[in-house]
Amino acid sequence: MASCTHVQWLTLRQDETNFELQYGNRLHNISKCLPQPFTQYPSVVLFIGNRMKSKALRSLYPQSAISTCRKFGIVNICIDSTTENEEHPVLLAESVPDYAQAKSRGKQTCHEASNYPVPWPGLEIPRRQEFIDHVQARLLSLFTDVICLFAQDYGGLDAVAERLITWATIGPASNLEHPIRPRLLIVANISGNHFASEALRLQLRVLSHPGFSDSFSSLNVVNVLGVRGHTPRGHFSAFKQVLKEEIRLQRATRINTHTLFSMVHIAAFFDLALENFARSPPSTFSFIHASRHDFKVSPNFPDHLRSFMRVLAEKKLPGQYAWEFIASTIILDALPPDMHS
Repeated sequence: MASCTHVQWLTLRQDETNFELQYGNRLHNISKCLPQPFTQYPSVVLFIGNRMKSKALRSLYPQSAISTCRKFGIVNICIDSTTENEEHPVLLAESVPDYAQAKSRGKQTCHEASNYPVPWPGLEIPRRQEFIDHVQARLLSLFTDVICLFAQDYGGLDAVAERLITWATIGPASNLEHPIRPRLLIVANISGNHFASEALRLQLRVLSHPGFSDSFSSLNVVNVLGVRGHTPRGHFSAFKQVLKEEIRLQRATRINTHTLFSMVHIAAFFDLALENFARSPPSTFSFIHASRHDFKVSPNFPDHLRSFMRVLAEKKLPGQYAWEFIASTIILDALPPDMHS
């Protein structure tokens, strides 16, 4: 198989009656490129925009394929090569506010691809952007730590607010704790005299939505407009520092909630989340149930547990030993062979 240089995470196909997502095992390919994927715990940052986004990516990650190659997916992803040997590498994903299907040239033979038809609940097939909004809100957000939206590329802060409200209305698919939701970083390009009031207006509008805290864990706004009204590359330095802090805070939250997944686990969970979304876009995705996908809990487990407790009671053994033994058994049973090697 030829060497693969494609970066598309998901591509979209559409006919008169159906949507179909195509996945080329992009996360597994990234995993194979890492030196220790079982013990490397990435952060995923999603950049959404057009020209301003491209400027920022070229400034922050000049050597990255995400800022130099042509993209064809509704979302594309690669690793920040400067972090690939670190314990916490950064995965860079990018998308656009309004996706128009781009056709790649020639037949792709460098990677396998799986197609997932997505049946839509209800009689009316949604518009393409509405479908992509559901992909973002109920699939990609499961694995995204920070979402950066470039207001200028959306047409202003009001348009950004509309998109965020749309995602919050759709709601998340995750059943994890609320802190494990993407952090939002809005990149504005506004005159310094008006930035504070405009940023406050955006925050009040978005944060007042009842579904915000279910979909997102925080909202931050940063301004990159230069002194003379333009945005030279150097003005992305403040954005870079804020972004690094957002990534650090989300990583700390994941560590504290025991949801910091290795690259291998992220790739495996995404496979299952994609299958779950393709079966039913409104359905919830459980990371706990997914971790037992190929290793189901025995239906006889409750009976074995009752028998064990009955014997303990007959022998009049201390309850402390029973709880420790049962907890140890459940934890060991939850780690299938080769899960961490």
